[in-house]
Amino acid sequence: MKSTNTGHRPNASWHSYVLTSWFRLLLVASMVIAQRPLNVDEPAYYYVGCYTARTDLLKESVYAKTPQTCIEICEHQGNKYAVLAAEKCFCANQLEHEEQQDEQLCNTRCQANKAQYCGGVGVHSYYSTTLVNQPAPHNLRLANSTENSLSLEWDSYEPRKLLVVGAGEVMPPEQQIANFVIESQVVQTYSSLPAFLPAKFIVQSTETQFELTDLQPATLYNVSVTAICVDQLNGNCGSALLLASTQVGVPSPVPPQPKILSRADTTLTVELSPLRNDNGPVSKLLIIVERVDDSLSQPFDPQLLGSWQQAQQDGLPYYIAAELDYDRPEDNRTRQFVIGDGKRYGRYRNVQLEKLPGEEKAHVHISLGVVSTLNGVTKTLYTHSTHEQHGSSLDDFSYATFEKGRSSVVALTVTCIIFGSCLLLSLITYFYLRYKTYRARGLGGRNAHEMTLQTPIIERENNGYLVEDELPPTLENFKQQLQAIVEAMELMKRLPRNALRLNVNDVIGEGRYGEIITGKLTSSSGDTSSDCALHVLALDELTATAQAQLLREMRNMAQLRRHEHILDFHGVSASPDWFYLVFEHQPVSLKRRLIESRRAPHSAPVQRITTLSEQLVLQWIYELASAMAYLGSCQVLHRQLCSHSVHITASESKLKLSVFGPLHYVNSNRQQVDLTRWQAPEVLRYQHYSVKSDIWSFGCVAWECCALGGTPYASLASNQQLLDAIRSGSRPAQPAFVYEDLYQLLLNCWQMDPSNRIGFEDVAYSVRQLMTSARHALCFDRSTDSVVTSAATPILDTLPFYLPMLELCN
Repeated sequence: MKSTNTGHRPNASWHSYVLTSWFRLLLVASMVIAQRPLNVDEPAYYYVGCYTARTDLLKESVYAKTPQTCIEICEHQGNKYAVLAAEKCFCANQLEHEEQQDEQLCNTRCQANKAQYCGGVGVHSYYSTTLVNQPAPHNLRLANSTENSLSLEWDSYEPRKLLVVGAGEVMPPEQQIANFVIESQVVQTYSSLPAFLPAKFIVQSTETQFELTDLQPATLYNVSVTAICVDQLNGNCGSALLLASTQVGVPSPVPPQPKILSRADTTLTVELSPLRNDNGPVSKLLIIVERVDDSLSQPFDPQLLGSWQQAQQDGLPYYIAAELDYDRPEDNRTRQFVIGDGKRYGRYRNVQLEKLPGEEKAHVHISLGVVSTLNGVTKTLYTHSTHEQHGSSLDDFSYATFEKGRSSVVALTVTCIIFGSCLLLSLITYFYLRYKTYRARGLGGRNAHEMTLQTPIIERENNGYLVEDELPPTLENFKQQLQAIVEAMELMKRLPRNALRLNVNDVIGEGRYGEIITGKLTSSSGDTSSDCALHVLALDELTATAQAQLLREMRNMAQLRRHEHILDFHGVSASPDWFYLVFEHQPVSLKRRLIESRRAPHSAPVQRITTLSEQLVLQWIYELASAMAYLGSCQVLHRQLCSHSVHITASESKLKLSVFGPLHYVNSNRQQVDLTRWQAPEVLRYQHYSVKSDIWSFGCVAWECCALGGTPYASLASNQQLLDAIRSGSRPAQPAFVYEDLYQLLLNCWQMDPSNRIGFEDVAYSVRQLMTSARHALCFDRSTDSVVTSAATPILDTLPFYLPMLELCN
């Protein structure tokens, strides 16, 4: 039987009706409140956003149940932000914008007002303590700065982020922003050049970032971002200001050369002119001493510059003699400085000048390095001296030689006598040579022959100094230095002699130190053994030059750590008669691996010219660039980089670079490798090695990888032809299967000016990008329509299987 008593319990439909009516009433009330304009007397604050919780704020928390309370506390303390996490309130002045999180993560409701949110799990809610009266760009900040640009960022205007104190959460009517106007004014600059009128930029209202370009380096700017609203087009509706400085630039202009005033046996007095720098402050001045030959002045490598002791250790003809401070205004004046006075200036000692043996024709040039440091950034401009700094004017000559009052007359007289004598001797020599030439031709030109070079030679000029390290004075001194290097090594690298098993008949290389043989290295426990290559040295038989070179390479090996793409250095061992250097042994060179990978025409159903994949070849180039970048970071020059000094492991096909000693033989006839095809032009002509010369050699090896072991400049028979071809702009040709991006990377390694060549870090990054789509960099598929010369000529393969035998030797 159905009950009809409903007086004490309402049914579900009536309950739903009441709830719905109540909800509609609240909605209408909120809409009415939302339409109420914002009262300017009611303070409004800006909600910044939801950010990752900071552990450094936990020690300075106070109790606050609402954002309003926390804002008032932090505003009273002079902080920029109020940070809320449940009932805890923190104050902060900095904000890491990269730590901003999704707004939905801040879902913890505040204790006193459940309609507001106070942080969440692992996140905090940030509020600005600055009053908001207009929709100006909020939180204007500097995102990045360079020498000539400033990158700005700001938060977009969102009315929903306004927190109105006194009236609760009131939504003001949204004000439409038409655009932003960005201007900059110079506050402070180091430049003496005339300043340009500041430009005005207008961006759309949806933008939240902008980059100001064409700015002066090391200059402080006052940047303003002004919001222009739709209903206030004739004025602004809020603005934000920011003081920002560009980074310091390379000093400019180039300072004048130091003027040599006088010379002595061990000192040199120079005059330094005042310096001017439009790109920042002049912080320090480096005095650089270069030993050069009369006929040659080659530029030094700034990456190798160091103290006199470092120059002696590395065998370099240049070093930094002094570091002068220019912090005070009175420092920047015309001053005299004595090179070789033996005092310490900054980090460098100004050692006495002395002429080394064999340097009768060598003399000293003085170069400068202008250092500019600002806000932790340092830029240096190096000047390269010329022979002109040795020239003296007539005034200097007269004042230094003759008494005052008669100097000009006497100097003019002496000069006229000298020039007159030279002119007379020139005329006598000219007529004498004409007479001898006429007699030699037999009074009519009979039996005349052209003057020709019988054998092409490479231009090598004597620099007046040894390019290797300083020669040890005695054999005992050499052994003492070598012993010191060995004792500084790790204990595990001092190998006992009984741990080595030598294959004395298996000679795989020979060089200035001795032979390289294969052997076995037994572990300390005696359980395992591994193949190794041993450099066998007889220390008593080494020449002085070889001793100096060995010390340099041993110092380099001592400072290198284990690298996955460099042959492992196991250590050293010694017996009463011999000294052994033990390295990892990898018998397969990169050249051999590339040549053996070639496919004969139509040798397989898959029409490819090699068994290697494009990805693996690019991987080898990347691994080689990584190994060379590591050597460069340790300031170690390779000097012998070619495809024969690079090895490929048999198990993992991983690249391994050899950095010590001579190259292995290339065949059973013990034929040595001719390195000139991989060497940079400055090495061919001046024997000047640097990191940039290794970059050139790297480009040649990378080209060999792409050409599957092809010989660079295979058509050139002599070194002189090679140098002439490089000077004329000739470079290894672009194979048909190598595309523009990869070949352009190689061309960047072959710039004639070393300073314009790319660096190893940039090479590694670029190759890494190409590896994401290897077949867009090079493609080893055999082309069936690549070249057709005539109807009777068969289709040529992209790469012939047999190339000149020169490849097996170079």
